[in-house]
Amino acid sequence: MIMSKKTVILAAVMVLTAACGIWLLRAPSREQQAVADEQEALMQEILSEIYENAYTPLMYWHEPLYDTEADNDNDSGGEIELSECENPETSYEPEYGEYEVFSPLPDYVFPSAIHGIGILSIERIELRLPIAEGVEYATLRIAPGRVPQTAQVGEIGNAVIAGHRNYTFGSMFNRLGELETGDIVGFQARNGEEMEFEVFEISVIEPHDQIAFIQPVNDSIITLYTCTPIRTATHRLLIRAQRIF
Repeated sequence: MIMSKKTVILAAVMVLTAACGIWLLRAPSREQQAVADEQEALMQEILSEIYENAYTPLMYWHEPLYDTEADNDNDSGGEIELSECENPETSYEPEYGEYEVFSPLPDYVFPSAIHGIGILSIERIELRLPIAEGVEYATLRIAPGRVPQTAQVGEIGNAVIAGHRNYTFGSMFNRLGELETGDIVGFQARNGEEMEFEVFEISVIEPHDQIAFIQPVNDSIITLYTCTPIRTATHRLLIRAQRIF
Protein backbone atom coordinates (compact mmCIF):
# COMPACT_ATOMS: atom_id res chain seq x y z
CA MET A 1 0.00 0.00 0.00
CA ILE A 2 1.44 3.37 -1.00
CA MET A 3 1.33 6.00 1.76
CA SER A 4 -0.16 9.35 0.87
CA LYS A 5 2.01 12.45 0.87
CA LYS A 6 0.09 13.78 3.86
CA THR A 7 0.72 10.61 5.85
CA VAL A 8 4.46 10.72 5.07
CA ILE A 9 4.71 14.33 6.18
CA LEU A 10 2.77 13.58 9.39
CA ALA A 11 5.06 10.63 10.18
CA ALA A 12 8.14 12.77 9.60
CA VAL A 13 6.82 15.46 11.92
CA MET A 14 6.13 12.87 14.63
CA VAL A 15 9.65 11.45 14.36
CA LEU A 16 11.17 14.94 14.48
CA THR A 17 9.06 15.85 17.52
CA ALA A 18 10.14 12.70 19.33
CA ALA A 19 13.79 13.39 18.53
CA CYS A 20 13.50 16.94 19.85
CA GLY A 21 11.89 15.63 23.03
CA ILE A 22 14.76 13.21 23.62
CA TRP A 23 17.26 15.99 22.96
CA LEU A 24 15.56 18.27 25.51
CA LEU A 25 15.51 15.51 28.11
CA ARG A 26 19.25 14.98 27.68
CA ALA A 27 20.12 18.69 27.67
CA PRO A 28 20.51 19.02 31.48
CA SER A 29 22.90 16.06 31.64
CA ARG A 30 24.95 17.49 28.77
CA GLU A 31 25.20 20.84 30.57
CA GLN A 32 26.15 19.07 33.79
CA GLN A 33 28.84 17.11 32.00
CA ALA A 34 30.20 20.29 30.41
CA VAL A 35 30.48 21.93 33.85
CA ALA A 36 32.18 18.83 35.25
CA ASP A 37 34.69 18.84 32.39
CA GLU A 38 35.53 22.52 32.90
CA GLN A 39 35.82 22.01 36.65
CA GLU A 40 38.13 19.06 36.06
CA ALA A 41 40.30 21.16 33.75
CA LEU A 42 40.58 23.89 36.40
CA MET A 43 41.52 21.30 39.03
CA GLN A 44 44.23 19.86 36.80
CA GLU A 45 45.62 23.32 36.06
CA ILE A 46 46.00 24.06 39.78
CA LEU A 47 47.49 20.62 40.52
CA SER A 48 49.95 21.07 37.68
CA GLU A 49 51.29 24.29 39.20
CA ILE A 50 51.46 22.66 42.65
CA TYR A 51 53.65 19.90 41.22
CA GLU A 52 55.78 22.44 39.37
CA ASN A 53 56.47 24.21 42.66
CA ALA A 54 57.88 20.94 44.04
CA TYR A 55 55.45 20.61 46.93
CA THR A 56 53.81 17.36 47.98
CA PRO A 57 50.12 17.87 47.15
CA LEU A 58 47.64 17.55 49.99
CA MET A 59 45.14 16.02 47.56
CA TYR A 60 47.41 13.50 45.84
CA TRP A 61 44.56 11.22 44.80
CA HIS A 62 42.11 12.27 42.17
CA GLU A 63 38.67 10.96 41.26
CA PRO A 64 35.77 12.48 39.32
CA LEU A 65 34.55 15.56 41.19
CA TYR A 66 31.00 14.26 41.21
CA ASP A 67 28.83 11.69 39.49
CA THR A 68 27.10 13.44 36.60
CA GLU A 69 24.56 10.62 36.51
CA ALA A 70 23.56 11.14 40.15
CA ASP A 71 19.90 11.56 40.98
CA ASN A 72 19.14 15.29 40.94
CA ASP A 73 16.28 14.72 43.38
CA ASN A 74 18.66 13.45 46.05
CA ASP A 75 19.42 16.94 47.28
CA SER A 76 18.76 16.83 51.01
CA GLY A 77 22.48 17.29 51.66
CA GLY A 78 22.03 17.30 55.44
CA GLU A 79 19.99 20.49 55.20
CA ILE A 80 20.17 22.73 58.26
CA GLU A 81 16.94 24.03 59.72
CA LEU A 82 17.01 27.80 60.30
CA SER A 83 16.13 27.32 63.96
CA GLU A 84 19.31 25.30 64.51
CA CYS A 85 21.46 28.31 63.68
CA GLU A 86 19.74 31.14 65.49
CA ASN A 87 22.14 30.94 68.45
CA PRO A 88 25.18 29.03 67.24
CA GLU A 89 27.70 27.82 69.80
CA THR A 90 31.19 29.08 69.17
CA SER A 91 34.46 27.70 70.44
CA TYR A 92 36.40 30.74 69.25
CA GLU A 93 35.56 34.41 68.85
CA PRO A 94 37.89 36.51 66.68
CA GLU A 95 38.42 40.19 67.32
CA TYR A 96 36.91 42.09 64.42
CA GLY A 97 37.86 45.51 63.11
CA GLU A 98 36.02 47.97 60.90
CA TYR A 99 35.10 46.82 57.43
CA GLU A 100 33.87 48.26 54.18
CA VAL A 101 30.20 47.67 53.39
CA PHE A 102 29.61 46.06 50.03
CA SER A 103 27.25 43.71 48.23
CA PRO A 104 27.59 40.01 49.19
CA LEU A 105 28.07 39.12 45.53
CA PRO A 106 29.24 42.36 43.87
CA ASP A 107 28.49 42.80 40.18
CA TYR A 108 32.05 43.69 39.24
CA VAL A 109 33.71 43.04 35.90
CA PHE A 110 36.30 40.29 36.01
CA PRO A 111 38.58 38.89 33.30
CA SER A 112 36.83 36.31 31.16
CA ALA A 113 39.42 33.64 31.97
CA ILE A 114 38.78 31.73 35.20
CA HIS A 115 41.80 31.85 37.51
CA GLY A 116 42.18 29.04 40.04
CA ILE A 117 43.71 29.98 43.40
CA GLY A 118 43.75 26.62 45.17
CA ILE A 119 41.96 23.45 46.17
CA LEU A 120 39.44 23.19 49.01
CA SER A 121 38.94 19.83 50.74
CA ILE A 122 36.54 18.79 53.52
CA GLU A 123 36.83 15.15 54.55
CA ARG A 124 33.51 14.98 56.43
CA ILE A 125 31.47 15.64 53.29
CA GLU A 126 33.94 14.11 50.82
CA LEU A 127 34.38 17.45 49.11
CA ARG A 128 37.32 18.49 46.99
CA LEU A 129 36.89 21.50 44.71
CA PRO A 130 39.02 23.96 42.81
CA ILE A 131 38.58 27.50 44.12
CA ALA A 132 38.64 30.41 41.70
CA GLU A 133 39.20 34.15 41.99
CA GLY A 134 36.06 36.27 41.70
CA VAL A 135 32.32 35.72 41.87
CA GLU A 136 31.04 36.52 38.39
CA TYR A 137 28.42 34.20 36.92
CA ALA A 138 30.84 32.38 34.59
CA THR A 139 33.18 31.67 37.50
CA LEU A 140 30.61 30.39 40.00
CA ARG A 141 29.14 28.16 37.29
CA ILE A 142 32.40 26.18 37.37
CA ALA A 143 33.73 26.56 40.93
CA PRO A 144 33.29 28.49 44.18
CA GLY A 145 35.08 31.84 44.12
CA ARG A 146 36.81 34.17 46.58
CA VAL A 147 34.99 37.47 47.04
CA PRO A 148 37.63 39.98 45.86
CA GLN A 149 37.25 42.59 48.61
CA THR A 150 37.99 40.03 51.32
CA ALA A 151 41.34 38.68 52.54
CA GLN A 152 43.44 36.21 50.60
CA VAL A 153 43.05 32.65 51.91
CA GLY A 154 45.52 32.11 54.75
CA GLU A 155 46.31 35.78 55.38
CA ILE A 156 45.16 37.82 58.38
CA GLY A 157 41.51 38.66 57.84
CA ASN A 158 38.46 36.86 56.52
CA ALA A 159 38.57 35.15 53.12
CA VAL A 160 34.98 34.70 51.94
CA ILE A 161 34.44 31.87 49.46
CA ALA A 162 31.02 31.89 47.77
CA GLY A 163 29.57 28.91 45.93
CA HIS A 164 26.33 27.43 44.64
CA ARG A 165 24.44 24.53 46.21
CA ASN A 166 23.70 22.43 43.14
CA TYR A 167 20.76 20.05 43.20
CA THR A 168 23.01 17.07 42.45
CA PHE A 169 24.00 15.43 45.74
CA GLY A 170 27.64 16.11 46.59
CA SER A 171 28.38 18.71 43.92
CA MET A 172 29.62 22.24 44.69
CA PHE A 173 28.46 23.29 48.21
CA ASN A 174 25.43 20.94 48.18
CA ARG A 175 26.45 19.14 51.42
CA LEU A 176 27.83 22.14 53.30
CA GLY A 177 24.91 21.92 55.74
CA GLU A 178 26.31 18.67 57.17
CA LEU A 179 29.35 20.36 58.72
CA GLU A 180 29.72 20.73 62.48
CA THR A 181 31.91 22.86 64.71
CA GLY A 182 35.34 21.27 65.04
CA ASP A 183 35.39 19.91 61.49
CA ILE A 184 38.54 20.56 59.48
CA VAL A 185 38.61 22.44 56.19
CA GLY A 186 41.76 21.98 54.12
CA PHE A 187 43.09 24.38 51.53
CA GLN A 188 46.14 24.11 49.28
CA ALA A 189 47.18 27.21 47.37
CA ARG A 190 48.45 26.86 43.82
CA ASN A 191 51.97 27.69 45.07
CA GLY A 192 51.79 24.48 47.11
CA GLU A 193 51.20 25.94 50.57
CA GLU A 194 48.98 23.70 52.69
CA MET A 195 46.58 25.08 55.29
CA GLU A 196 44.00 23.75 57.72
CA PHE A 197 41.05 25.61 59.23
CA GLU A 198 38.81 24.48 62.10
CA VAL A 199 35.10 25.27 61.93
CA PHE A 200 34.09 27.43 64.91
CA GLU A 201 30.74 28.86 63.82
CA ILE A 202 27.77 27.80 61.69
CA SER A 203 24.98 30.31 61.15
CA VAL A 204 22.15 31.32 58.81
CA ILE A 205 21.71 34.99 57.89
CA GLU A 206 19.57 37.21 55.68
CA PRO A 207 20.83 37.58 52.07
CA HIS A 208 22.20 41.11 52.51
CA ASP A 209 23.55 40.79 56.04
CA GLN A 210 27.06 42.27 56.02
CA ILE A 211 28.23 40.15 58.94
CA ALA A 212 29.52 37.61 56.43
CA PHE A 213 32.33 39.99 55.49
CA ILE A 214 33.64 41.32 58.81
CA GLN A 215 37.43 41.11 59.06
CA PRO A 216 39.42 39.86 62.08
CA VAL A 217 42.34 42.08 63.08
CA ASN A 218 44.68 39.35 64.38
CA ASP A 219 43.48 36.01 62.97
CA SER A 220 43.12 34.22 59.67
CA ILE A 221 39.69 32.77 58.99
CA ILE A 222 37.67 31.61 56.01
CA THR A 223 33.93 31.91 55.53
CA LEU A 224 32.17 29.49 53.20
CA TYR A 225 29.08 31.28 51.88
CA THR A 226 26.13 29.68 50.09
CA CYS A 227 22.35 29.78 49.70
CA THR A 228 19.97 27.92 51.98
CA PRO A 229 17.61 26.10 52.02
CA ILE A 230 18.31 24.25 48.78
CA ARG A 231 15.88 25.25 46.00
CA THR A 232 14.16 28.10 47.90
CA ALA A 233 17.41 29.93 48.84
CA THR A 234 15.73 32.48 51.11
CA HIS A 235 18.76 32.78 53.41
CA ARG A 236 22.54 32.34 53.40
CA LEU A 237 24.48 29.63 55.19
CA LEU A 238 27.83 30.65 56.67
CA ILE A 239 30.56 28.24 57.74
CA ARG A 240 33.38 30.05 59.55
CA ALA A 241 36.71 28.36 60.23
CA GLN A 242 39.91 29.57 61.94
CA ARG A 243 43.34 28.74 60.54
CA ILE A 244 45.14 26.25 62.78
CA PHE A 245 47.97 25.18 60.43
